[in-house]
Amino acid sequence: MKTVYLILLSFIFLVLTGCKSHQVDVSSLMPAATRTVGKLTVVLLKKTGELTQGQNEFIVEFKDDQGRPVDVGDVQIGSSMSMPGMASMSGDSGVTQTKQAGIYRVTSNFEMSGAWHFTLSWDGPSGQGHTTFNSNVR
Repeated sequence: MKTVYLILLSFIFLVLTGCKSHQVDVSSLMPAATRTVGKLTVVLLKKTGELTQGQNEFIVEFKDDQGRPVDVGDVQIGSSMSMPGMASMSGDSGVTQTKQAGIYRVTSNFEMSGAWHFTLSWDGPSGQGHTTFNSNVR
């Protein structure tokens, strides 16, 4: 019987610590770009504060004018790089909503370093919105 309890307690411990690891600690991240849209502040966050050439993972955070996280529902992000005399290059991006309000995980692949243009849109409980920004990919 003791063995069953130990196994059960071990399982509960693993589940609880595993769930905690999915939490995003935004305090350890630095802003790569910030925009204010109406009463919302939208921040791109990454550990280094910079986007880099190749595969990237970063966070998009939405806060209200009081600094509280806001669930904005479905979020889409697009990225492109203009090059003189050539067609624009697009970056592959995917957005995943985390279990934390206002926190979205983004994976992107930037084939080249340079000036990239981003378009971010959302549609959900807080209404619809969009913003654009530029950021250098190193």
